[in-house]
Amino acid sequence: MKRREFITLIGAATIGYPLAARPEYRGRISKVGVLWHAGNANEEQPYFRVLTEGLQELGYVEGRDIILEHRFPNEIPERFKSMATELVSLNVDVLVSSGAVASFAKNNSNRFYLCS
Repeated sequence: MKRREFITLIGAATIGYPLAARPEYRGRISKVGVLWHAGNANEEQPYFRVLTEGLQELGYVEGRDIILEHRFPNEIPERFKSMATELVSLNVDVLVSSGAVASFAKNNSNRFYLCS
């Protein structure tokens, strides 16, 4: 499976489900926390772009339907933990992380989280 298809599938599985019942969600902006590996969005290309484009293809417009809270710990273990804790404290609806980063998200949240 191509990475783009995978990211789109994740988006559909996590926040795409409200599209089926869209009228009852009007006015509600979902908040998604994303814990990356790198130090900034440029270092996460093309994955950063694929995630945002995939959400747009699902009909989500940042600021209107969804708010993405990105955190970039720059591969520093202490920052993974503190940033995961910060995202949880923001009461995100979904916390997305990948690989080893997911363990920090899982250990800091009893909420739904994703791993790739």
